[in-house]
Amino acid sequence: MSSPNIEANSNTQTGEHLVSKSANKNSQDSSSSTSSIMEDEKMSNSNADSTDSNDEPIDPKDLDWDGLDDPDNPHNWPSWKKWYATMSSALLCLVVTMGSSLYVSSVPELVARYHVSQTLALSGLTFYLLGLATVIGAPLSEVFGRKPVYLFSLPASMLFTMGVGLSNGHMRIILPLRFLSGVFASPALSVGSGTILDIFDVDQVSVAMTYFVLSPFLGPVLSPIMAGFATEAKGWRWSEWIQLIAGGLVLPFIATMPETHKGIILKKRAKKRNMVLKKFTREDQKAFIKTTVTTTILRPLKMLVVEPIVFVFSIYVAFIFAILFGFFEAYAVIYRGVYHMGAGVSGLPFIGIGVGLWVGAFFYLYTDRKYLFPKPPAGTPPLSENQRTSKRTEPFRGARNPDTNELLPIVPEKFLIACKFGSVALPIGLFWQAWTARPDVHWMAPVAAGVPFGFGLILIFFSVLMYFSTCYPPLTVASCLAANNLLRYVMSSVFPLFTIQMYTKMKIKWASTLFALLCVVMIPIPWVFEKWGSKLRHKSQFGYSAMQKEAEAEGDVDDFDTANGEMNLTRMATLRTMETDPSTGGAAGERLALHRTHTQTNQSSFKHEGTQRQQKPNEPISNSLFSAVKDTEDGYSYTEMTTDASARIV
Repeated sequence: MSSPNIEANSNTQTGEHLVSKSANKNSQDSSSSTSSIMEDEKMSNSNADSTDSNDEPIDPKDLDWDGLDDPDNPHNWPSWKKWYATMSSALLCLVVTMGSSLYVSSVPELVARYHVSQTLALSGLTFYLLGLATVIGAPLSEVFGRKPVYLFSLPASMLFTMGVGLSNGHMRIILPLRFLSGVFASPALSVGSGTILDIFDVDQVSVAMTYFVLSPFLGPVLSPIMAGFATEAKGWRWSEWIQLIAGGLVLPFIATMPETHKGIILKKRAKKRNMVLKKFTREDQKAFIKTTVTTTILRPLKMLVVEPIVFVFSIYVAFIFAILFGFFEAYAVIYRGVYHMGAGVSGLPFIGIGVGLWVGAFFYLYTDRKYLFPKPPAGTPPLSENQRTSKRTEPFRGARNPDTNELLPIVPEKFLIACKFGSVALPIGLFWQAWTARPDVHWMAPVAAGVPFGFGLILIFFSVLMYFSTCYPPLTVASCLAANNLLRYVMSSVFPLFTIQMYTKMKIKWASTLFALLCVVMIPIPWVFEKWGSKLRHKSQFGYSAMQKEAEAEGDVDDFDTANGEMNLTRMATLRTMETDPSTGGAAGERLALHRTHTQTNQSSFKHEGTQRQQKPNEPISNSLFSAVKDTEDGYSYTEMTTDASARIV
């Protein structure tokens, strides 16, 4: 899950040089800097060092692109380059998640050969998943870039994986090595989505994100198929060698993929142009550490306690994810115990879940393209110069007013439509498996039950991901996803430890039925939040309503009325958020702009054009300084607009 990178975008053309946008310099310094840049354009670069030495150091946060058509801007890259970076990070996630279930195939031989208990042997999976629960890679990528984090973490994880293979079955060696392997593998999961959001506009993100998010699910599903045959023929160590081979195959792609982080690209380019940048001071380091600890540890834990949206959906996702990892042992009980399949063949039934994942992914893409972000109607004019944030001129996708052809605000609860389908499909698959996994029913029946299970699993995860991203501001999104990630992998690490005992003593029929009944209890969740989610968001301590109160307390909003402690805005109020870039620990002056419109349901108030911001027909919804969220709760028409940093959702 990637920590938000809070960037300031500018549409101003600045020629061939980066310029500073700092507002703290006096007029003499500004004119001196401008004239220096003009001289650099006319003169050779031989005197660049002497020119820059007379300038004040430039804050890296103030660097921006050389205009809308800057070829270094990842949003302006050709499609093949965008997809090369996307699929490289997706393949890395595939390799990382393969490490979880690959190890499970070695457990039977570890138990038989080294005389360790089955629970202790399975703890290797538990420790690896606990390592994956860490999210430290996300804030590190904001400082050092995406690519360096990838290049460091993957080889380090591979070294610990090699240590497991060379441990001679000593669990006191295997367990800590598995944990460290998971820790160093975790940046692939927490940074990967940030790579995608660096590249694609928000109305295009869902397509790339679909293929990326498939990787963490396909990894555990494909691994038993490969490792089952390999360990059966060559021994338990091949469960580790397969991961090393896969990591070695992916490493060249990671080494050759381009850096996508805007701040890192601009810093490197500034150094090439001999620009003097401010150093990362000790105070900045302290601020960065504080922000990192808050974003990745303290705030996620608090949000699990005080935020119903985060708590409920994190429990939901963690539970269904844990069932998937519990199936690594449950499938062995079913297909080896009931259908007497060998170690290799017993991994093939996971193909059913894999098929369901692909079907669910394509279903979500259809829903997203058809209903959430439909094509603009024929005749929609291209983006104007003021509406563009890159060289793209194609109108943005999204629901539009049929009369005015204007983009409509996004309602966060609309993203739960896929979750509704998934919540129904999930228990169907579990009931199907529970009552068909018996000797008098062909093995194809319980295998086919994996299709609706995988279908529901991926749809629920996609929906929660998008719902979080539209409910909370940028850094808070990173925290709630960190909470989700933590709970998901902690719960998944525990389930395999009792799954065999559960399926043995309760029998397959009732063990799977218990899981199915728990999923039935959770079916109403998307409908409940569709009805009351808006009220919960307004009462949130970390949502946009909390930011409203903070702005009022600081005097940033002077155009509001209050009654009995309740906010009652009758005209436009411009708010400013206090969130800063974790990579810089930015000063209090550098803040994201948040514009809100709260209008009472009194119809006469809508007639005053001067009191409401008029949206342009092609203005993007979530990208390029506009992310709209609309509610009609408590007698208000509620619109929120944040910067594009809110799109950094993982």
